[in-house]
Amino acid sequence: MRGRVLSAPAPVSFLALAQLLSQFGDSVFQIAFLWLLLDLTGSKSVTGLAATVSYLPPLVFGLAAGVLVDRWDRRRVLIGADLARAGFLGVLALLWGLRVLTAPWLVAVAFGMATAAVLFNPSRDSLLPEIVETGALTRANAWVQSSQQLAYLLGPLTASFIIARGGIGATFSAGIVLFAGSMGLLVAMRVPVRAVAGAGGAGGDVAGGGIAGRARGPAGSVLDVVRELRTGLRELWRIPPLPLLYTLTALDNLFIMGASVLGLVVLVRETIGGSAADYALAEATYGVGMVAGSLVVIRWGTRWSSGMLLLVGITLDGLTYLPLLASRTMSTLIPALLAHSFVIPLITVPRATILQRIVPPHLIGRAFALLSVVVFGVTALSCGLAGVAMDHVSAPVLFAIAGGLGGITGLVGFLSPRLRRL
Repeated sequence: MRGRVLSAPAPVSFLALAQLLSQFGDSVFQIAFLWLLLDLTGSKSVTGLAATVSYLPPLVFGLAAGVLVDRWDRRRVLIGADLARAGFLGVLALLWGLRVLTAPWLVAVAFGMATAAVLFNPSRDSLLPEIVETGALTRANAWVQSSQQLAYLLGPLTASFIIARGGIGATFSAGIVLFAGSMGLLVAMRVPVRAVAGAGGAGGDVAGGGIAGRARGPAGSVLDVVRELRTGLRELWRIPPLPLLYTLTALDNLFIMGASVLGLVVLVRETIGGSAADYALAEATYGVGMVAGSLVVIRWGTRWSSGMLLLVGITLDGLTYLPLLASRTMSTLIPALLAHSFVIPLITVPRATILQRIVPPHLIGRAFALLSVVVFGVTALSCGLAGVAMDHVSAPVLFAIAGGLGGITGLVGFLSPRLRRL
């Protein structure tokens, strides 16, 4: 079945460009956030704990957000999330300008940014099946996620330039502009009326970002939300092999993400002795590798089953960390990061495609919200553990340990024939 991904400039292109600018804004903020947090606290363990707090919103609010995404107009949710993040950065810019910014304020704003993202991410992924035919989902996911990954490249490079010219505080104003641009694209995007084929033949009419039969308007009482959440989770858990997919995702992120988020900044800052610009360059390398990996998935990803592609990605996600044990200079760090980041789309693209194909339309918001809870909630835990671990071991050793455990996680997943065939 042919989709509209390559030929139509809208709405997929609008969504991809909005994602680019939105993630661009997040990337610029994250560079400033971790570096500034280390400056303000002077402690790796405190920084790890603070980073953990900033990743808690998906764990606290993520599942309830899934219910809301399944009830509300998803395009409008995306717009609201961008508006909120622009507002939070406005607060940060004001505090910086008044020279009263402290670590608690910085963490509080990061918490707010992450809370808005709790609604943005599942809404984005849930919207795709409404605008793209089932057979085109792998390529559509690759295009949308490659725009996200391009932001991982442009964000750190831009942050490095901005910091060099105007200081860290200037990144806050830049983020506001980027989120405003994303909002403009989402306002201009129009969701076509089309039938959406769901798992088991379920479907409905789509108009303005909603599916006929899906509850619309206010979410109702808290009790209603809890009831829908409990019912949805029970239904999701009965769809094989979703429990295994979520479990593998949790383990992979537990082992990998703490090193990725906190270990990298410590490796550049202490092991290599680099600057904020060097850290931004290292983060930008992730973008280069992920864009290249997404292009490979766009070209050849459909030759493998999504499940097989996912398991290969999880295994390599861990094993490509092992060379970082020997990284002591930027010239050895960059190639290692390129190899690692290249395999990340082998996880994110097929995982989204699997959910979009096997989850019924009325549950898809909750399915992606649960994924966000698993990814970001476990990332919060991983960051905290990484901060404690690096009080006892070096960053390169942390990467080696994390890589070995991550590789084993992927190999265990190959034991499931059902997941391999998806």
